[in-house]
Amino acid sequence: MKKNFLPYSSILICAVLAMALVFAALPSCAAAAVGMKVRPGLGGLYKTEQPLELMVSVENSGPGFAGLLRVRNYDEQTDRSMPDMFRFIVDVNVPADASAQYRVVIPGDLAAAMPVVELVSGELVLAKSRVEGAAVSGGRVALALSEEIMGSGLQAWLSNSQGAQVNLKYLSPGELPADSLLLNAADIVMVDASSVAALTDGQIRALKDWIYTGGTLALFGGAGAGAGGGFAEISPVLVTGRETVGGKMAGLRAGGPLEVASGKLVAGNALAMDDGVPVLAGRELGRGQVFYCGAASRDLGGEARGVWSALFGTASSKENAASQTKRSSMPYLNGQDNLTEASAYIPGLAGPPLPALALLWLVYAAAVGPLLYFFLRRADRRDWAWALVPAAALVVAGGVYLLAPGNRLQNYLSQTLATVEIFTPELAEVRAGASVVASRGGDFVLNVADNMYALPAGNYGSPSGVPALIRQGERKSSIDVNGVKYGTLTRVFAYGLQRGLGSIEGSIYLSGSTVKGDLVNRTGLDLRDSALLLGGRVVKIGAFPAGGTAHIEETLERWNGISSSPQTLLFGMSGEGRATDPFFRERRMISGDNSREYGKPAGIQFLGWHDGPPGVFEVAGNPGLKEDHGLVLVKQVINMELKGEFRLPAGSIVPYSAGSNGRIEYGAEGKMTMIGKSAELIYDLRDATIGPGCRIDALDFQSVQGQVPYSLEIYNRQQDKWEPLPGEGRRIAADELSRYLDGYQVKVKFTRVGEIYEPYPAWPGLAVEGVCPDDRV
Repeated sequence: MKKNFLPYSSILICAVLAMALVFAALPSCAAAAVGMKVRPGLGGLYKTEQPLELMVSVENSGPGFAGLLRVRNYDEQTDRSMPDMFRFIVDVNVPADASAQYRVVIPGDLAAAMPVVELVSGELVLAKSRVEGAAVSGGRVALALSEEIMGSGLQAWLSNSQGAQVNLKYLSPGELPADSLLLNAADIVMVDASSVAALTDGQIRALKDWIYTGGTLALFGGAGAGAGGGFAEISPVLVTGRETVGGKMAGLRAGGPLEVASGKLVAGNALAMDDGVPVLAGRELGRGQVFYCGAASRDLGGEARGVWSALFGTASSKENAASQTKRSSMPYLNGQDNLTEASAYIPGLAGPPLPALALLWLVYAAAVGPLLYFFLRRADRRDWAWALVPAAALVVAGGVYLLAPGNRLQNYLSQTLATVEIFTPELAEVRAGASVVASRGGDFVLNVADNMYALPAGNYGSPSGVPALIRQGERKSSIDVNGVKYGTLTRVFAYGLQRGLGSIEGSIYLSGSTVKGDLVNRTGLDLRDSALLLGGRVVKIGAFPAGGTAHIEETLERWNGISSSPQTLLFGMSGEGRATDPFFRERRMISGDNSREYGKPAGIQFLGWHDGPPGVFEVAGNPGLKEDHGLVLVKQVINMELKGEFRLPAGSIVPYSAGSNGRIEYGAEGKMTMIGKSAELIYDLRDATIGPGCRIDALDFQSVQGQVPYSLEIYNRQQDKWEPLPGEGRRIAADELSRYLDGYQVKVKFTRVGEIYEPYPAWPGLAVEGVCPDDRV
């Protein structure tokens, strides 16, 4: 028996060892059979301040396997300006003998640190690659989706244009992301008929959404602007056919006859007419704009310098500066610090009220003082004080301990602050910052709403020092926070576009100097402290329930001051900047709102507040073990019509900077500070809906109150010179308007004449009088 056992056991041991060797070799074989390539950004181009898409191509010539893609800092990185505070993970299922593509979205500043992308299965890294691309640190990025546009006169114009600062990149239509967030690295996208035909419905929708967040779309040859075209609903011109025109394009082109797309101006402004045909037009859409050119790019050539100048906003006064389109940037992280920091002031973490603490202290003082002495003396047990005084102290200490917010919290406590900027009833931009307190510490998972891009907020996103894991799916994502210590605060933020949130419906019009109209709340949220911001004035609405109607009728008095602080206008100066301020969160949320960036008017802003969590973040787990708080700021630009005779008071039109030499900063209580020796500002009357059909009767420059260390001038376009504006103001009547009004724009210049640097009385601004068509009569 023993003789037979030994050979059998030897065979069994050999078989086990052989199987172990086979299984050990399998991962190595899989690793040898897998290849991976990583391509970042828009054809390798990206901005460090914008999210970046990594397209990961996996070639697998072996068996299929499940694993994950992981993006982390490079181990040998010597630059520690980008600490390893979070990592990105995407679950993958790689098919056998096939190729597959996956995407990971990471911050642009992380990409600049050249992190590593790893394909991992189990504990084995099958493939890895460094992220390499071209980061754009300055200027604008212009994407041409057609080789024909690249072969036009654009490149020659860019090489000879001073100050254009444009990074031109060709991108085939198939490479264009179908996600508006990933288009934010581009400032301008140019298309023609061939490229529009190659775009998918998803790409077209992404481009439309991207325009609302600040992008500029240029349609050459009327691409997609005909009835049923992909961009017909947003184009300033509805194309109905083709015509041959003189080709001068209102002086923007030096050439002969030109065949162009023809049609009717349906929105925005005609920037150039040729033989009665709108050949150049533009319209603002949200924070962005659509630029229409009826001519094909191949027909423009080097003779159309003025057209390229109009598109890229570099036209000089001699090249019809009124045709310039205003550029806006798209920083998706605007206000995130304010949101995340203010979210840490959670109502559930508020300390016990001072009256309660004072009462507890008085009871303790009375109990261990005269009352205890009285009873012990009466009972002739004064020696008991040695035990009763410490016992009373322990009772009071226990009461204070139980009143502490950390001990009232059973599990997770969170607060999310969100700003919702409504573009249309079907599209809104959401920014959110949240703080989560884990009373017992440990690990937790934070689920993120669909189509929201979320990141931990710096060191507060991984307070334990263990890198947070950001898991990205097709539409959903989550953040795994590990090793959280007792009572630790974790902060995160998110950004995205959401659909179907509703809007504030209705209209407002100005008749004489009175604003009138009715607004209806279709957001589905009960709003409080609602108001309209019009220049330096506030029209208060108050409580505005879902489905409710607000009637507006406000007479605009003569305005004599400027305030760039909406939080001061809405909530006053009392308690400003202190956590004890009852409107601390509201002030922080407004002060962090940079969607009205310098050089971009905000229009008439509606603001309203909703108490309750916005549903952007949710701690996974039992709902009974968590407590959610939140506050939502709803914002929307309300269009104001001008009907009949009107007078826009000074401050109704917000100027924007005309250059980079200096700027004006407005503060509270009608004060201003000038940065630099001089600053040029442009007032665009179209920002107050003054356009075709309206007659401008006068421009009234208001007087300055008090002594100021600056002089003021107005630009005379006919004589190409600056003329002084007296401190007591000046009224420019109808017969003088042509000297100073360039289209719908007026240019003024501030020049420092003193050495006073503290804020000083602000110039009130420009008042406008005129008449617009009134459809009520």
